[in-house]
Amino acid sequence: MLPQKYVIAVSGGVDSVVLLDMLATRKPENISYIVAHFDHGIREDSSDDLDFVRSLAKKYDLNFISESGQLGPGVSEETAREARYGFLRRIKNEFKAEKIVTAHHQDDLLETMVINILRGTSPRGLAPMRGHKDILRPLINKQKSELINYARENKLEWREDSTNLDEKYLRNYVRIKIMPELESKREYLLELNKRIEKIYIDIDLRVDGLLYGQKVLYRPRFLTLPYVVQLEMTRAWLIKAGVKDLDRKTIERITNAIKTLPTSKKIDIDNSRWLQSEKENVLITSK
Repeated sequence: MLPQKYVIAVSGGVDSVVLLDMLATRKPENISYIVAHFDHGIREDSSDDLDFVRSLAKKYDLNFISESGQLGPGVSEETAREARYGFLRRIKNEFKAEKIVTAHHQDDLLETMVINILRGTSPRGLAPMRGHKDILRPLINKQKSELINYARENKLEWREDSTNLDEKYLRNYVRIKIMPELESKREYLLELNKRIEKIYIDIDLRVDGLLYGQKVLYRPRFLTLPYVVQLEMTRAWLIKAGVKDLDRKTIERITNAIKTLPTSKKIDIDNSRWLQSEKENVLITSK
């Protein structure tokens, strides 16, 4: 088999420590791993996490790469996430790795579903772990309790992030206050997630067929589609153009602009792209 390379995202917490141990102790000969750690710079002691993860990489005889973000204590969860994944994707591209491997587990999936509901998600937000083709989540069917048991049974050490108890962060609030009340609904939520995933697999295939791989949208045809289909087409089209981390407001804004933007006008999509209108087409251009 041809050699393959993967980037393992390791924070130093119990989830990623378990992931690293599982992968490193069962590594096939044709597989190589890069341990990647991003220091957000949110906590004063975060450099201790970096040193700990470096020691883990040495323990398993794996390559180690880190980056310090210096984001500061007041940074939002979304900004921290974008910085972390930006780092991971740069490492993946630099080393021509197959995928990024993360330690997301079943509890993370359910928490994200609830967070998306609180934020007023579309149904797509109930299938939050799909749609990222460059990420592998081998622990997604494992509960947090199973990972802790594995760590204890294998005498693994890990770092506890003190900010995980700070309820000013929405994810922590959901984990501490809401999820215990929903534990009896775990199977229902998991079944809902599976159903929504199946629905959006079908929707994405149909939308992909409507786009035909085109780099421009033909406005007269776009206008004939129902609004919900227009939204899905806009989302798929923007993703194909390289726009990442789309939210509902951006998709709605660009959908309306596709329909109404005057000829020869353009509007900003993100920090690197414009939506430009021609007589019958709209296209995405780089700044």
